[in-house]
Amino acid sequence: MDPKTLTSKLDRILALRGDPTSGVGKEAWTEALAEVDRETLTRALIAAVRELLVPYWLDMHKADPRPQKALDAAEKVLDSKGKSPEAIAEAKATAKACTEAKNETFGTDHRVPEAARAAAWSTTKPDSPDLYEGLALVEHELLARVALTGEYHRGPEQRRAIVNLLKRFLLPPTEPAAAPPPSLEPKGPVPYSPEGHFELGQVLIHKKFGDVTVTSVGETWIEVQIPDGTKKRLAHKP
Repeated sequence: MDPKTLTSKLDRILALRGDPTSGVGKEAWTEALAEVDRETLTRALIAAVRELLVPYWLDMHKADPRPQKALDAAEKVLDSKGKSPEAIAEAKATAKACTEAKNETFGTDHRVPEAARAAAWSTTKPDSPDLYEGLALVEHELLARVALTGEYHRGPEQRRAIVNLLKRFLLPPTEPAAAPPPSLEPKGPVPYSPEGHFELGQVLIHKKFGDVTVTSVGETWIEVQIPDGTKKRLAHKP
């Protein structure tokens, strides 16, 4: 999928109303991302769970690393291109451990291990829908936390956090804007002539205005500040 189309689909996800406590759901994430490279999308899901959900899980369950282990195992499968039986076995084992963690925390934080399990399972089964279910679970969990405090106005922020993370992984990096040309250090006064070429910061000697300083430069003009503080536009050569 080309970047422009993907950006449009992700922006459309942001515009969806969705349920205030569960989000737009698996179907919407599937529709938007079904054509995205699965390995890249899986890495994005792993990052979403790790960055957006796991810190809260660790605050509540400091001695329970099961979600993190599932994410680490999923990455090992991806790094092996799915060719390591040991990595696949580990991903399956950690996914099952996350099922146990989900059952133990059901009704409170169960969506964290459930999302981590989805990431692990998605690396062991080609075309697994767990990938999109995982993204839906991330949004659901974030919205559930907002609902606990009644801050429903923060709901859109939660989906935007997911979309911004997806864009970081799925879209090519944008090239930084070209830096503006540096201002030159003021030079000693030089005579002004409409036939000359001048730079920002230069001090000129004008027959009518006296010493003037170049404050802005266009292709065929310069703007100068004259001694009384006002500015005048003068001609110069490109």
